[in-house]
Order: sequence, then C-alpha cells, then structure tokens
Amino acid sequence: MSNPKQLARVGIFYLEEAILEVLSEAMETSPEDPFVRAVDVARKIGVYKDWDQDRWLVPIILKKLEADGRVEQREARGPWKLTEVEYQKRR
Repeated sequence: MSNPKQLARVGIFYLEEAILEVLSEAMETSPEDPFVRAVDVARKIGVYKDWDQDRWLVPIILKKLEADGRVEQREARGPWKLTEVEYQKRR
C-alpha cells in the first residue's frame, strides 16, 4: 500500500499537470495573449467553489510551478502562462 507522502506527491503531480494543460491550451488557442487568471484555471480544472478554502489551491501550485521555471506571471496578482521552454517541451 502507498504511504501518505507518496499519495500527496501523486496528487500534486496531477494538479500540476491539470494546470499546465489549461495553460498549454491557452498558448495554442490565444497565442497573442495566452495569460490565464488563476480563478479561471481553477474553474477549468474543476476545483473552484468545491470547498470554503478553495481559493488558495491553484495559486499555491502556480507559485510552485513558477519556482520550478515552468510558468510565469504577467505581474504581481496577474494572470499566468507557460514559459516558452515549458510550452516547447509539451508540444
């Protein structure tokens, strides 16, 4: 049986992939302005308004992905997009 740490890592991996997929789709459908707000990402992956503290989940994962060099933010508290390197890896 999996231990709690393994399960948490798998969960985070899938959340990251869902977020990256939304941002990848935005790069393809709106290349002139591929930035997506965190709230719109949350809605697309189905975690917006699921529970009282839902507003922190996607922004925290986006910040982790930013630290990993996979996404970038237009400005503080602004929308997000994939970095060009991440986009090329996902194509």
